[in-house]
Amino acid sequence: SVMEQNTANADSMAILEAFPLAADYGFDPLGLSKIDFFPAGAADKQRSPEIVLRDYRDAELRHGRLAMLAALAWPMQELLSPSIARIANREFLNPGLSDILAETSGRSPSVLNGGLEQGGLAAFLLGVGMGIGAIDSVSLRIKDEMGDNFVPGDFGFDPLRLLKGATPEAVADMQEKEINNGRLAMVAITIFVLEEALTGLPVVSLTPGLFHPLWESSGFWGFLDSAFGVASAAQRIPVEQAVDMLRREEPPPPQDPPPAR
Repeated sequence: SVMEQNTANADSMAILEAFPLAADYGFDPLGLSKIDFFPAGAADKQRSPEIVLRDYRDAELRHGRLAMLAALAWPMQELLSPSIARIANREFLNPGLSDILAETSGRSPSVLNGGLEQGGLAAFLLGVGMGIGAIDSVSLRIKDEMGDNFVPGDFGFDPLRLLKGATPEAVADMQEKEINNGRLAMVAITIFVLEEALTGLPVVSLTPGLFHPLWESSGFWGFLDSAFGVASAAQRIPVEQAVDMLRREEPPPPQDPPPAR
């Protein structure tokens, strides 16, 4: 097994099912992929570089998936929380969500924004953390059982059967899209956190064009007015004036020929 080999100083690469890695563009200016920061590296100083690289890819996929969920949930809760808070206050006399919004100024609760100690939010986050830990324990067991055949991020979870019957090329394409979108989501959620911490405003207010529909933008309506102003002006003509204009444009009725003599 490659897991038991010492290939740290070898000239060749160990063969693993995970290689070649999807979306591997060779970009590693700091050489972090060559440094083993994993707990397993503390017990085994001679771990194969291929195993270390595979573990980094697995960690990248896990964080990318969490970031994609967070990048969606962060702005969605800022958009929906005011409406939910009004309903909770009016129908259930529960001001908990309103208190969180007041403390965070409408921003998502976080370590930097505050609000994590309000109501049952701390218990909810604790439950989420325990759920993630349980999923991690299952995934680690699967990883150990598969050994050299383990593919990073592949834990057999595909309830919609999106990859059923897919060709190897299609699977590689989906893997590349997932890792690239995960990387983008990790950058996006970092920007969300920093923007809100520095400005004190919700990200949906800082960049409304990204989170609000076009018809809520004054610039969108200004463009429509400038592009279709003539048509809009025509539609605003009173009905009586439009009927009068049509009557004047109608051709005169045909004249009957004079009677024959």
